Amino acid sequence: MFEPQFQLPPFTPPASLPVALPQPRFQIGERVRWQAVPSPDFGRVVGVIYTGEATHQASGLHYLILLDEQSPSHSICIHDFALEEDIEHFEQEQR
Repeated sequence: MFEPQFQLPPFTPPASLPVALPQPRFQIGERVRWQAVPSPDFGRVVGVIYTGEATHQASGLHYLILLDEQSPSHSICIHDFALEEDIEHFEQEQR
């Protein structure tokens, strides 16, 4: 029987962790959309993580967004990560 072999990606711990993590601007369940793009995706925040430059090119809060069924990219992707500065609050009546 075939048993898949899993390998963990390389991990480099950050040189230092921040003393205090930033307070998130967006909360779990809030509706958001990407700003400053011609056809913005939108959905609900379902997770928040903090990453450092050791694992990502941008340190800070990253939000996991569950895309709305009417969001432009929903047919190819139902979740996406967004940096805090790339999204804004999105009210239902804006659709």
